[in-house]
Amino acid sequence: MKRFTLLLFILPFLGIAQEISHSEPSQFIEKAGSVQINLVESEKTIFKSGLGETVSFYPAEIIDLNQNQNQKKISGIEVESTFITKQYQNKQDQFTKETAWIGIDEIPGLINWFESYIIPNLSNPTGTKKTVKYIFNTKEIQFKFDVYNTTQTFTITVKNTNYKDKYFWTESRTKDIPSILKTLKYMQMKTLN
Repeated sequence: MKRFTLLLFILPFLGIAQEISHSEPSQFIEKAGSVQINLVESEKTIFKSGLGETVSFYPAEIIDLNQNQNQKKISGIEVESTFITKQYQNKQDQFTKETAWIGIDEIPGLINWFESYIIPNLSNPTGTKKTVKYIFNTKEIQFKFDVYNTTQTFTITVKNTNYKDKYFWTESRTKDIPSILKTLKYMQMKTLN
């Protein structure tokens, strides 16, 4: 009976532990221990919400500093999410910043999702009392585009976060979605050359 009770207690935690997956850049950083990250500022994309929250997409090159002669390096997209963790009435809100990565292997699928489903629907209302949701998951981030009548919402959720109920979303900046596509295509072209 004790074993059965222990098993019932442990099983939910095993399921949670198995759900966490990391992108190739995160695995590279963890394995290397000491890295240099070069962000391409000229090709970044930044989304800002009306509340002051932001999500930034940076093409990046990650260099393993432990490899003296033959420096091993990989590329990826660094995603920095800054969001409110506590709101106060008479003083400044409390923010936190979290970083997630999109691996090069995830970029073609994400580009296809934006080009096939999101960009064409930026100017198409769904109709009265109709909702359409488009969701794309990378290993560390979930992208969601909701259309309800003429209202559009773009949501970016970091999966491996300490704040499960916090995420970035915007209604007013959905017209800027094509700029993410530009950053993704820049990274894809850079890795092909």
